[in-house]
Amino acid sequence: MTEVALIAGNDETREVLRALLRLHHHRVQAEGRGSADAQRLLKSGFKGVLFVDAELSDGSWTEVLESARGSRPPVPSVLVSPFYGAEFEEKARKLGVGAILLRPFEIPELLDVIARVDGARSEPTHA
Repeated sequence: MTEVALIAGNDETREVLRALLRLHHHRVQAEGRGSADAQRLLKSGFKGVLFVDAELSDGSWTEVLESARGSRPPVPSVLVSPFYGAEFEEKARKLGVGAILLRPFEIPELLDVIARVDGARSEPTHA
């Protein structure tokens, strides 16, 4: 079971992600609508996987990802987006995103992404 937080300005996006994650035995620990909610969550010491909607109403997905990357230890993140392209992917990767989940998505894709992102942080690093 992975603990997750959902940051999405759209209620429907949060509801769908919440229902699917819970159905597949993941714990939705927190939810928010934008950067301010994400900042509070990260300052509280959240250590799970952060799902961030690229269509936040305040346009702050980049700020949220920067904050997640800057947390100690960094909080792994998944960017949920209806659009995709080389520039978009490069920008997201520079901000430390662990995966991009393209909407609409299939349930196996969601489960694969969370397993990959959550598993990456527990892999030993080699010097």
